[in-house]
Amino acid sequence: MGLAIALAAGCDAKPAGPVERIVDDASADAGVPRDLILAIAEVEGGLHLPLRSKVDPDDAVPVAGVLEIRHGQFDSLARGAALMGMDQDELRGDLSKGTLAGARVLADLGRDTGAKSDDLGSWASAVEAMSGHRTAEQRAEYRARVYDVLRRGGELRARGSERIVLDPHDELRVDLSLAPPQPEAQGTPEYAGAIWFDTSCSNKCDTSRNTQIDMIAIHDTEGGWDASVATLQNDGGKSVHYIVDHDGSRVGQFLPESYTAWHVGNYFYNSRMVGIEHVGYAGEDDYLASMYETSASLVDDIAARHDVALDRGHIVAHQEVPDGVNISQQSPPCSDSPGACIASGNYGGAGHHTDPGVNWEWCQYMEMVGGSCKCNDTFDLWNCVHDGSMMNRCHDGVVEIVHCADPCVVEPIGTDDHCTPVGEGTGGAGGGTTVSNGVGGSDGGGSGVGGEGVGGGSSGDDSSDEGCSCRSAGTGGDAPLTWLALPALAGIFEARRRSAKR
Repeated sequence: MGLAIALAAGCDAKPAGPVERIVDDASADAGVPRDLILAIAEVEGGLHLPLRSKVDPDDAVPVAGVLEIRHGQFDSLARGAALMGMDQDELRGDLSKGTLAGARVLADLGRDTGAKSDDLGSWASAVEAMSGHRTAEQRAEYRARVYDVLRRGGELRARGSERIVLDPHDELRVDLSLAPPQPEAQGTPEYAGAIWFDTSCSNKCDTSRNTQIDMIAIHDTEGGWDASVATLQNDGGKSVHYIVDHDGSRVGQFLPESYTAWHVGNYFYNSRMVGIEHVGYAGEDDYLASMYETSASLVDDIAARHDVALDRGHIVAHQEVPDGVNISQQSPPCSDSPGACIASGNYGGAGHHTDPGVNWEWCQYMEMVGGSCKCNDTFDLWNCVHDGSMMNRCHDGVVEIVHCADPCVVEPIGTDDHCTPVGEGTGGAGGGTTVSNGVGGSDGGGSGVGGEGVGGGSSGDDSSDEGCSCRSAGTGGDAPLTWLALPALAGIFEARRRSAKR
């Protein structure tokens, strides 16, 4: 009994983690209910953002803080910067400042709509406006998801294995968590099951093409689903055809494939491409296999309609598109490794974009597509993909893969990773059953790693149960983190490649 009491006391005394402290401080400063901030952040995915980040001013979807304030019909990012007297990019690079800005914007909207600090239900209109979505129905659907989280409560997972307890609020009216019927869309998705987002082409795309579609561009958004939809549907100067959610659960379409979207910063490429955004972050290694699978199905669907070749010369990363300044717009896509393409300064379109980054598992993805990757998408030594389901290498100009019967084991840099190949009982250190796809992405079905490989395997969410759950349940394990500058990140990728050379 004494031990149980001591353990309980220890749990109650556990301090809040860094993300929870940021939320608590913002709540106290702005006078916005803590639990409302948490519920919005959970819907946005903002609890998983790093405490410090390297900011690219040209990101397609700029966001700041756990509330992911952003551009959209209502520009919460601009409003937050004005309220803080700070630059938007400064807010984006600092989770604490960005969260404080978001809380102040929410407080501002709350004052305009008659919200009360002790009445969560009174913030519904402010939440809808905060979403930045284009239509009233979209905004109401967003509000319903936020209030569903509030009503259910539970243990929320934040960055660095931190856990934050959100108390259930079943006192809230049920109708606040129910979305109204969505009106019939003006367009029909070309990919079955996609959500159609009515999007104006004014100052962001062309309603025709001057050439045959023969390429598909792979992007990541650098923001969550809602931030990405609000930004890409509303902002001028940028557009894309499709978006895939981080877990592959949703696909959205903004424009018909017959339209020329402005998405890679190179009009020669835009005019022949269909663009796909993926909810994720180039500086992270958490692209999920379920997202790859949905995206691969979408690519297959597009490719079948337009006879696009399923190889890396025709399915390309944004970071591989010529910039049209240092090299001609009509130059072929970068064929080097992801890190080298980023570091060269000649690619990524006019804005030198770096998405989807060095952590995109190109050969795993291309195998799902039913196509082929290239040797520069992988390494000379066997290397695990991030989810541990397979390993691959480039050997004598040929990509080889092994599908793993057990999780792939990551070894130190310069040493082969290993696993038990599917169909074998024991062992398996890189020999096993292999599949080859030839040199430079020619015919075949191989797969390889697109990530920088440091540490290999999964990003490691560390979901271990700490044995108790209390209000201040954060681990405190995520010290202030500064993302590496992209050239440095590319350098890590290349260091892994060089160390793997024999």
